[in-house]
Amino acid sequence: MSNDTDDIPNIAELRREIDELDNNLLKLIARRLQLAGQVRKAKSGVRVWRPSREHSLVKDLAEATDETPPELVARIWAELMSASLALQGPMQLHISLEGDALQNWSTVRDRFGAALPTISYPTTSAALAAAYAEEEGVAVVPAPGGMQRWWTSLCAGGAMEDMHILAGLPRVGPDDWPQAVAVATADILPSGDDMTLIGLTNPAAVLDAELSVHRRAEAGDFILLSVDGFISPDGPEITTIQASDKTAKIIGTFANALNREAQ
Repeated sequence: MSNDTDDIPNIAELRREIDELDNNLLKLIARRLQLAGQVRKAKSGVRVWRPSREHSLVKDLAEATDETPPELVARIWAELMSASLALQGPMQLHISLEGDALQNWSTVRDRFGAALPTISYPTTSAALAAAYAEEEGVAVVPAPGGMQRWWTSLCAGGAMEDMHILAGLPRVGPDDWPQAVAVATADILPSGDDMTLIGLTNPAAVLDAELSVHRRAEAGDFILLSVDGFISPDGPEITTIQASDKTAKIIGTFANALNREAQ
């Protein structure tokens, strides 16, 4: 007759294995940070923050296992990447506290971790201006829509038209439109699962480009459309749109949230 106690794990042995894994993880993290410290030299002028590559990595890791929730994968790598970016520096987050300040801080921490230096501002315009003044500055501000009109400054003729919306926050969630976005002067690059943002004054101009679009916001003469997929700022699609609307401009691209529900 089998003894049920034979199936009970040995707690001392389990703890020993956990301690061994923790020590190995710590060694691997230390090695990762050592390599991160050398990355800045190897980049030779390339911007420190590359959100498209960052998201591709987290997405691949989250999809590589069914046993670890994507929220946990995203949070762990947010801290690892935050520590790595802080070593590579200089990169600073400029955070708008408009709306629910506590929720804003929580959303930023989930995406960017805790190692990067941060400054908060009472208004979105102040956060954008501060980030714009720094080569590696990143502003985290409320997503376009509703009463938010700041995104028009990124449109053609705007005061900050060389800035771009490059990330949506949170990284994991069911929504197809983010709560907040990260804005910087870094290049627009694809992650492999993106939406592209176009600011323009004549929405009918997108018809000839045969794109799947969604209207996201309106402010003054400008309309913000999102397009499924990545469109290069100098690609044929935007050229076709500009033939009918010279104000049309790609103002950003960001990766779709993990676990996003299909529209």
